[in-house]
Order: sequence, then C-alpha cells, then structure tokens
Amino acid sequence: MGDFKVRQIRNKSDRHRMYRRALDDIRTFEKMWEDNLFIQEPIKIGAEQELCLVDKYYQPSKSALKFLDTINDIHYTNELGLYNLEINLDPEILTNNCFSTIESKLLSLLNKGQERAFEINEKMVMTGILPTISLKHLQFDYMTPIPRYKTLSQILYNIRGGDFEIYLQGVDDLMASLGSALFEACNTSFQLHLQIKPEEFVDKYNWAQMISGPVLAPCVNSPLVFGRELWAESRIAIFKQSLDTRNSKNHLRKKMPRVYFGDGWLRDSPVNLWKNELMRFPLIITSNDLPDSGQQLSRGETPELRAIRLHNGTTYTWNRLCYGPGSKAHLRIECRYIPSGPSAIDEVANFAFWTGLMNAVPDEWSEQIKSISFKAAKGNFINAARTGLNTVFDWFGKNISAKALLLDTLIPMSKQGLEKCNITAVDIDKYLSVIEERIVSEQTGSEWITKSFRKNTGKTKAAIQKQAIVARIIEYQKGNVPVSQWELLNQDQAIAAVQKVQREYSVSQLMSTDVFSISEDTSLDLVRDMILWKNIHHLPVENNNGDLVGIITDGLLKKKDANADIAKYASDIMITKVISVQSDISIEGLRKILQEHRLSGVPVTFENKVIGIITLNDLIVGDLE
Repeated sequence: MGDFKVRQIRNKSDRHRMYRRALDDIRTFEKMWEDNLFIQEPIKIGAEQELCLVDKYYQPSKSALKFLDTINDIHYTNELGLYNLEINLDPEILTNNCFSTIESKLLSLLNKGQERAFEINEKMVMTGILPTISLKHLQFDYMTPIPRYKTLSQILYNIRGGDFEIYLQGVDDLMASLGSALFEACNTSFQLHLQIKPEEFVDKYNWAQMISGPVLAPCVNSPLVFGRELWAESRIAIFKQSLDTRNSKNHLRKKMPRVYFGDGWLRDSPVNLWKNELMRFPLIITSNDLPDSGQQLSRGETPELRAIRLHNGTTYTWNRLCYGPGSKAHLRIECRYIPSGPSAIDEVANFAFWTGLMNAVPDEWSEQIKSISFKAAKGNFINAARTGLNTVFDWFGKNISAKALLLDTLIPMSKQGLEKCNITAVDIDKYLSVIEERIVSEQTGSEWITKSFRKNTGKTKAAIQKQAIVARIIEYQKGNVPVSQWELLNQDQAIAAVQKVQREYSVSQLMSTDVFSISEDTSLDLVRDMILWKNIHHLPVENNNGDLVGIITDGLLKKKDANADIAKYASDIMITKVISVQSDISIEGLRKILQEHRLSGVPVTFENKVIGIITLNDLIVGDLE
C-alpha cells in the first residue's frame, strides 16, 4: 500500500491489462531467479516505525498532515488514519554495532518528532493499539484524504458486500462494525526488514514462519481495544478482520483472508508466494504506469515488477516477501507482526532477537521441516497472540512453555546468530538482556497495560485510566526505559496525569459504560425488579437494531404504578422524547442540559446507539477526584 500512484480498475479490459503485467512480472522474476541476478552481500537490515499522534488530552488527533508539513523530514510519512505516522529508517549493514546505530537514529527521529508535535500542542506515542482510541476515531473524517486510501477502502468494502466486522473474545468480548477499512488504523507496528541471500531464501522464509509464535510472545503490547481486555496482541486479530473481504454466506468454502499467516511451507522458490496471492486474491488496484518487466530485463535494467508488487501491497502476510529494485535487485523478508513500542530500546531488542534467530537456522532444518506440520507453526502464532508469555508451544513435536523455550533455547540461538554476523558483544549483551529481563520479570508491554488498567478498576473511571496509561507510556518512552522496569500505574498517578492537562473532565471520562438496557416489549415486572436489584435510576429502551427509542426512570415507574393493570410493557410507559448527549460534551455543558430539563442523568449516544450513562452522582465522583 506504499505506492500512491494507483487507481481503481475500471473495466474488464483494464483488469486484463493488469493481469498480463502481473503475469509478465512473475515470469521475469523466475528468469532472474534462474540466472541468480540478485545481490548476495553485504546483508542489510531496515525498519519502519509506525506510531500515533495524540492531542493534549491523549486522544487520537487529526493533525498528521499538518505535522508532516511542520517536520519536513523525508523519514516521516503518512498512514491510513489522520492520527497515524510512519518513520522509515535508513538501511544499515548487518555487522558490528548496527543495532546501537539504529536505536540512536530512531531516538533522534523520535525526539525531533516530539519537538514538532509539541509545537502544534500534540504528542507522539508508540503503542500497538492506542488505548484511548474509540469508534468515533474510525469515522471517515479521520481517514487521511489521499485517493489511494479511499479507493482501497471502497473496493474492499464492495468485495465484502457490507460493513467490516470485528468479533474478538478475550477476558472481555468485542463486537463492532464499520463501513470502511479504518479498523486497520487501530494498529501500529515496528516492521523489520532483513535482506536474504537467494540460495537461503526458502529455508529462511520457512524458519521465519516457524519462529513467529515464540518471537511474538515476549513482544506483545496490544491488550486493550475500546476499553476491552482482549488478546495479549490484539493487533493480530484486529488487522486480519479489518481487511477481511470474506462473506459468511460462503462459510462452507475454504477461502483465505487478505491478512493471513500462510497455508503451507514454501517450496522451491519465493515466486510461489506471489503466484499463490495472484491466484487467491482478486486484483483491486492498478496504475497507468506499469513498465514491461521483460523488456527492462532484456535491456540490462533492473525490472521494477511494479504490477505484482502493487498486488502484493494489497495482501498481508505476517512474514512478507519484499523485492527491492535499486541498481541491482535484492530480496528481503519483512516481519510485520511485532507491535510498536513499548520503548525504542525494547523495539531494537526485538529486532536484534529476531535477526539473530533468523541467522541461526539449524543445519538440519531442511530435513526437519519435512516432519513438522505447518499448522503447528500457525497454531503457535495464534496462541502467542492470545496469551503472550503464558503460551505453551508445540516445538518440534514437544509442548514447552514460552519462558523455558525462550530462555533455554531461543535466546542462546539468537546470540549465536548475531555472533555469526559479527555483531559486537556489547550490542548482543545489551539487547538480548532486554529480552531476557522482560521474560524473567514476566512484564511485557501487554502485561504492564493490563495490570495497570486492572489495578484501578472500580477506583477510577475507565476513560481516565486509558488517558493516564497513554500519558505514562509517553513519559517512559521519552526516558527510553525498557518495559521490564516500568512501575504499574496507581489511582493517584492516573488522576494526576489527566488533571495535569485537563482542568475539567468530559462526559466520556465520567460516564458509566456498563449499561443495562431493555427492549420495547420487556415486561414491566422485569423492569421493576431490574431497577430494584441493581439500584438503577435510568434504563434505556432500544429497538431491534439497538437504537435508543426511549427511557424509563425509577421516578417514572413509581408514577405509573397506579396503572399497573393497563401498562404491561416498557413501550407502554417509556419516555420517547429522550434527551441524550455525545461523549465529547464538557461537564459544564452537561450540567446546563441537566438543569434546563430537570434531569438527574442522561444516556450518552454515538450514532443513536447507547454507549454510556452519566448521572449527577458521576459528576459528584468527578468533583471528588
């Protein structure tokens, strides 16, 4: 999706042209593979840093384009959401102190970005999924106004035949739908690139798949989505579902999602990855500029392979084949599953750990893989995303805990792989010790967020907790402190962090989100008991579509009890002209509404759906805090 000069396929002829160019590219790639026309050395590494831009209240911002104008640095670029940014780091030769160099350059770019963000009263934060993001931040006005994004979103929507849906079960459940691909904007990652020698590509790609689950386990950093505790690395499921064009009507047919782990071990040549994607996934974009790759090769030029690379940019494997033209072509494996954050040193440690393992492929690997089920590697990956360091892995047919596998086997292997690349002992010890301390302390980014959130549940409103978590993450990132050393957030720190930037709370921070509601045909007998059992004062009434159509209060129910023989259902007595508010209204504005209409509380809605209730009691709690 990094190519901006794209457009929608207009008709059959246009599609035919794109297919012909893509097939030509595949044949050209095969020719290059047979003739060994790829760079062997030096081996280089690189990375892409995705992050979020937040306003002074730690909410997603809309200022990414303004920020890019301000910073005027080619390393920075935009992403799908107006609160998403990406830093493209310069490639480094894999040797000596390259990881320290990457960390130093990353910190320099981050510091520069924070300074420019401060100038527009905003901040940058690295985190897999921003805790403060909500459904309102996934509406069309938060999409970066670049034709490529709108085009891709609309085409994928049309292929799916309706809204994109998210359904995820963790400690909590999440069910949500959206009319665009903006669920993808929730996810930010630290993408790793490793150049691969052609003769090693097949073995190393399969090894990359094999180690994906164990590598992900200590790197997890995305447990909260819309205030729900889900997976240790919820990005894996959210990203998959955010671009899933499959339709439930074809549930009996096996069909691959556009975000996927793979469907088998790679055989013979990397070109088979592209062949598989061309066969499985419909073309969705094209370009007016599609050079003839065969002619380029015959002229002695490095072919761009632009058509197949455009298609490859609309499918998403967690370990992706990348082709780099340049003066002479090279091949890379891009690791896409590592989340952004928790801090720069953590990210570079993840990078070093993965790179070391990638260069420690067992000598007997090509034989071992013959007896290993691909589904075991895929299962390890999904399980690691769910449970992080609490995962038990199927490792060469034996069940072993993440902690034991990482400490006893994989960290020593990574060390050997880094030594093989002539990485300095200082860099090896520095970065692998960061991974080791994270495992021994059992504090990943995901664990820190989850435990900090749980620690204050029932003491501080969830919205305040989420803001405070983001504020503390930013503080630790500025100090470049490894997450294993982060102290859990407490209630006083949470409140102080929010009050530091916000003189007055908003409705979103003080409202109750655990709302009991009823349907129009609910028996008044049940309504009476619900109000009694839970000491409820305001009971929203919803229709079959979940829209707010009325409200019953405890006071109203007492007045109507005289007509108990006549009134049987909620619809008989509910107030239909409901006063509701949006979550971003100020408390001062809310107080005026409550006083004007003589109310003790109101529903909080988004697109006529109840997302919370706020009462005078909530305002009192806010004043006390």
